[in-house]
Amino acid sequence: MKILKIEFQNINSLRGIHKIDFTKAPFTTSSLFAITGPTGSGKSTILDVISLALFNQVPRLGKISRKEIEEKGAILTRNQKEAFATVTYECKSGEYASTWSISTARTGNLRDYEMQIAEVGSGELLDLKKSDVPASNEALIGLNYNQFIKSVLLAQGEFAQFLRAKKEERGELLEKITGTGMYRQLGIKAFEKFREVNAVIKAQQDKILVIKDELLENEKKQEITKELQQKEQESKPLEVALKSISKNIELKEAITIREKEIRVLELKKEAEENNFKRFNAEFGPGLKNHEKLQNYAEELRSWSHQKIELQRKNEEKEIKGAGIEKNLQEQKNCLESTGKFIGTEITSDTISEEVEHFGRKVSDLQQKRAERSTEYKTLKLQLQRELENVSFSLNEKDPDVSLKTLNELKNASEKAIKEFQKELKNIDLERSEAEKQRLNKGLEEAITAKQEHDTIDKTVADIEKLDKETELLLPKIAAFPGEIAIATNRIELFKERRDKLDLEKHNQVLRASLEEHRAHLINGEACPLCGSFEHPFAEELPKQDSDLQKKIVETAADLKTWTDKLTAATTSFKHFEERQREINSQKAVLETELKSHVFKFEEEFPQFQLKENRVWEQLFRNYRTQLKLLEEYEKENGKLKAIQIGMLIHLKLNKVLSEGVETKAELDKLYLGTDIHKDCGKFQQKWSALKQDHTGLTNQLKELQTRTEEQTEIFRNLELELSELVKDQYFVTIAEAREALLPELDYNRLRSQREKIKNDLGIHLNSLKLLTTQLQDFQKQDVEKTAEALTSELKQCNALLQSITSECEDLRRKLKNDKDRREQLEKLEAGIAEKEKQNKRWKLLNELIGDSQGKKFNDFAQDLSLSQLLQHANIRLADLSDRYKIDKPTAQEDDGLVAIDEHMGGQRRSVKTLSGGETFILSLSMALALSDLASRNVEINSLFIDEGFGTLDPETLDQTLDTLEKLQSESSKTIGIISHVDSLKERIATQIQLKRHGQGYSTLDVSS
Repeated sequence: MKILKIEFQNINSLRGIHKIDFTKAPFTTSSLFAITGPTGSGKSTILDVISLALFNQVPRLGKISRKEIEEKGAILTRNQKEAFATVTYECKSGEYASTWSISTARTGNLRDYEMQIAEVGSGELLDLKKSDVPASNEALIGLNYNQFIKSVLLAQGEFAQFLRAKKEERGELLEKITGTGMYRQLGIKAFEKFREVNAVIKAQQDKILVIKDELLENEKKQEITKELQQKEQESKPLEVALKSISKNIELKEAITIREKEIRVLELKKEAEENNFKRFNAEFGPGLKNHEKLQNYAEELRSWSHQKIELQRKNEEKEIKGAGIEKNLQEQKNCLESTGKFIGTEITSDTISEEVEHFGRKVSDLQQKRAERSTEYKTLKLQLQRELENVSFSLNEKDPDVSLKTLNELKNASEKAIKEFQKELKNIDLERSEAEKQRLNKGLEEAITAKQEHDTIDKTVADIEKLDKETELLLPKIAAFPGEIAIATNRIELFKERRDKLDLEKHNQVLRASLEEHRAHLINGEACPLCGSFEHPFAEELPKQDSDLQKKIVETAADLKTWTDKLTAATTSFKHFEERQREINSQKAVLETELKSHVFKFEEEFPQFQLKENRVWEQLFRNYRTQLKLLEEYEKENGKLKAIQIGMLIHLKLNKVLSEGVETKAELDKLYLGTDIHKDCGKFQQKWSALKQDHTGLTNQLKELQTRTEEQTEIFRNLELELSELVKDQYFVTIAEAREALLPELDYNRLRSQREKIKNDLGIHLNSLKLLTTQLQDFQKQDVEKTAEALTSELKQCNALLQSITSECEDLRRKLKNDKDRREQLEKLEAGIAEKEKQNKRWKLLNELIGDSQGKKFNDFAQDLSLSQLLQHANIRLADLSDRYKIDKPTAQEDDGLVAIDEHMGGQRRSVKTLSGGETFILSLSMALALSDLASRNVEINSLFIDEGFGTLDPETLDQTLDTLEKLQSESSKTIGIISHVDSLKERIATQIQLKRHGQGYSTLDVSS
């Protein structure tokens, strides 16, 4: 993952839009740069922009929300209404730009933040919700937020604190730095899980103790069982006696009930007999008379009906006669009104023919007028269509005025056409369409030619730009091999000199160790080392070189200086050569494209000279002007033709209008209505209806007369027949007999009522007989004891049985409870055994890693993490200094980390004894090591190191920067150092400088 570009607006103190492009100079020539500026100028804001745009988090605040910005005044620059942060980065999947933004609504309130990711190549936005953007960046980069800030944004201040911390504090810091807090949680979870499952077993064991205390002893259980059997035997005779007493009591209750029911039925029987007597007194005679006439009921009802029907027919005959007289008068009135309508006298024989003739005459005139109206409208519409593009309005009231207007328009149009013909004298106006195609084609070719010409000019300019950059690079590239060779020779020279001086110092140290022995040598006595009796150096020692250490230091400084020069020259030479290869490649591509474009221009546009200084816009205007004039000429010519056609249509319009006026006058004399067919039809329909009504009434009267005569004859015959029959039943007249005949519904109702009374009386008699028989049977089975005595005996027996039953139930409950407890005990013991088997792994896991604070497993994991971190840190430290290594303390040492001093024979020292510069070197190596660990699976090509360089002496600072330059050259990483140390400005040419200004704002500038 490599950061290519940072762009932001109004973030913290940096007001306005700022852009840092690592793909352009000066970052392309030197990928090691410094971010400098005084405290509070916004150096760390650049790191905030990166993490904000990618993960919506910043190291100092955590996750960012609208509420966080409003309450803490963070992120958004004071008094500004919008802000954004965009980071363009390169990863395995390609190049992407991640953007975070926020703005203020019209109400003055902040909107919620927005986030998006765009693919740089296509510019297309990824289809993501803003909440999904951090996770998507994590997937693309391969690092989550915590890994990112530990592998890309290195704050070695945490490691300086980590180096000096005690063991307990170091564990907490290491957990925070490496993000390995999950091991502590795992230890706590293992402890809690074991405690949880063990608590369940303990609760069940306590429950077993309680249940065992409640169990019955075997002797007690046997006693309860024996007592239960005795009680059950005692209850059996009582149950038999209880049933017998209950049966006798129920028998006495049944006798009492039957006696009551018999008394009630006797009363009901008496009531029904009285009811039957009343019914016969009230309805008996009427029913008797009806039943005498029942065989002749249909004839009597028919006689009554026919009598009424004859009366109704006579009345209808009178009504029909009056209707015929009224119809004849309406026919007379219809003839008079119709004659008045058509303007001539008519009779009943000629009315239809005269009305039809009048209708045809009026209809012909109406059709003629409609044809003239339609023709007028058609011509008017045709005139409007022809003159739709002409400023003309038809004057229907005065057609001469319209004709005059058309003449004026015609003259004006002819004049305009002559002017166009003068301006278009070089154009064949008879072939205007072909001329338009020719002009459009010329315009399109000119536009395309200009575009191709511009492409050629741009390509030439790009080639010239690359040539200028090559002129600057070639001398530098040519000089580097010589510089590298000189530096290499000088390094070899100073290395030989350093080795000689080291050997000389070693000998000097050995000689110095024998000084004490030399002081005790006595002439004439043997030397314990060599056995010599003469000791010439005992008094006169060889003269030592007192400037030897100074020479060693000077040689080491010279060696370092030339090593730095060699590293810088090699790195720059590599960068310049790489850039020159890129220029050559780009130039070859551009030259190929230039040849292609030139060939295409000369092939497709031979009418234009490539080197000709042509004014393209003037050429475009000439083409467009001629096209516009030609279109206006065609429009005006079409307008003239339309006016000429319109004048001819206008003449026809006037003629049709005159004919229409004459036809209307003739029609108005005959008919002023709107629908002649409807009006004529009304008269004809009325006359036809009257004639039909007269015929119908006459026929109906004749038919009615015939039916009346027939029905009168039938009525007389029926009357003669019924007169004899009613006399046989002792009725004087037919009318009297008809009066005695009841309506069928009334007769059926009264008959049903009489039958119901008879049936009810029979039912009561039968029920009374049955109950009397049952009573006699019950009385035979009854005992001599009274009901009160039986009830008292029942209560005594029932109380005794309930007492025994209650005692039995209590004994059964005790036995059942004991059985249930024993079953529960078996289940609990089996469950405990199974749980102990299942919990074996939790017990083992708790013994290995579990405790209430997770300290056991966390210490183990942190010890492994520390060993791995120190291994990587010592690899980085070897590049920074050959003096120290970092190690964990032994059991006999202080619990702080240990620095092994290689210059002091591997002496182990507490890191607390190191100077500020030495501490920075070690903490930087730790920060770089964590970056290596965090990015094991992801290639990280961008590093930002925050502060700490102010604690270094000039020599250590140079060595640290050498290491960073070496790291940058070996890995092609872009490395940014955040510091306010002035000496960095001299060593690192490429800088992002931040300056504070008034009102709390800062500015950003890139310099080299």
